[in-house]
Amino acid sequence: MTQEEFHKLVHLVMDSPAHPPESLFTGGMDNWRARARLAHFLAMKGIDKTKEALELFRSVVEAEVDEENPEEVEEKAYALQRLCLLEKGLNQDEKALNHINAAIELAENTDFLYKYLLRGELWADRWNLMHKMKMAEQAEAEVDERIEAYKDLPIQHNSYLYYGYRFKAHLSAERGDGTLIAKDYMHMALHAMEIPEKNQAALDHAFAATHDNTPFILSEIDKATPNPDTLHWDI
Repeated sequence: MTQEEFHKLVHLVMDSPAHPPESLFTGGMDNWRARARLAHFLAMKGIDKTKEALELFRSVVEAEVDEENPEEVEEKAYALQRLCLLEKGLNQDEKALNHINAAIELAENTDFLYKYLLRGELWADRWNLMHKMKMAEQAEAEVDERIEAYKDLPIQHNSYLYYGYRFKAHLSAERGDGTLIAKDYMHMALHAMEIPEKNQAALDHAFAATHDNTPFILSEIDKATPNPDTLHWDI
């Protein structure tokens, strides 16, 4: 992509409803953070410039990061995560797996508490992709390892446990293990999450369902669950 093409795409997203400030893209094509930020906007629904977003995200894969700078680490890991999800949607699963693995490795190399990136969510993206690639058994073994490693930490809000138990709940529903088992996993998942009072009644209602349509119950629980991006997490 040329500087001119980059500049045109910047103005495309600036004129979109997202309306980001031009300062986000300072440095143009020569700045990997500017390329990553533009790619995020190009991938948004309504802009749908997937081809250009993929090109820009892939240009960030080999970018050097100052691992003492939490913002740089987070921004690159987030770009790799988004690249993975785009590739997964295009059935480019091997590439997607490589990129989510790189995101996890980068995020796990530090002890930073990131502003918007959740380590547990990165692992969940890996597990869901592995499930799609017919590697569910291996994914569940990894979930169990994460849970065992983090379940006894003296913290309340643990993204590893939330996403791990949630994955096990949905896998349990898919296997037909029974509604009670899936609900138990979701109870454990939500126990690791901060639940605002305004969400509690809807969650109680979703859990109270007595029918055996487990996937539907889990869907209703998910709808009642607060958006993880809006919550406080300790890890």
